Amino acid sequence: MNDKQTLIYWVDLTGPAVFDEIVRLTIMDINNNVLFNHIFNTRLVDWWYSELNGVDPDDVADEPAFNDFKDEIQGIFNQANKLVTFYAHTEYLEEQGVKIPTNTQIDDLADDFRVMGDESNTIEKLCDYYGFTQLPKNILDRTGVINAKAVNHCYKEMIYRKVQEN
Repeated sequence: MNDKQTLIYWVDLTGPAVFDEIVRLTIMDINNNVLFNHIFNTRLVDWWYSELNGVDPDDVADEPAFNDFKDEIQGIFNQANKLVTFYAHTEYLEEQGVKIPTNTQIDDLADDFRVMGDESNTIEKLCDYYGFTQLPKNILDRTGVINAKAVNHCYKEMIYRKVQEN
């Protein structure tokens, strides 16, 4: 991994917000090289609505906890000068002990999409708008990798369109 680069990440949470825990995290570089991809067992929440994030509670029952990967994840985030995602949820990473360095820019595409006037920010609508056709319609068929690739594609399209406007 090159020192200080742009990284794409996707995080899935259990919900509801009061008890949210990270159940999936995927991190890749701008070239879609996967640097980290894992699902995690939870500490507090033992059931959630799978259609919320595409992760079935039964699938994580025998998985290690997020904490088991905390140092590895921290090391990857430490190498980023920019993090790109859709709904950043950095507070949940921090609650799990992962600190985003203060000099790391966070580009949350949900914020950019909101500026464009769409009140219902979803990854599906973002993909429709920017022409990413590989996102499965059924959320249960999605992986962290495909979600991160969707974010990466849309991010690159946003940059391309901004350049074209100037």
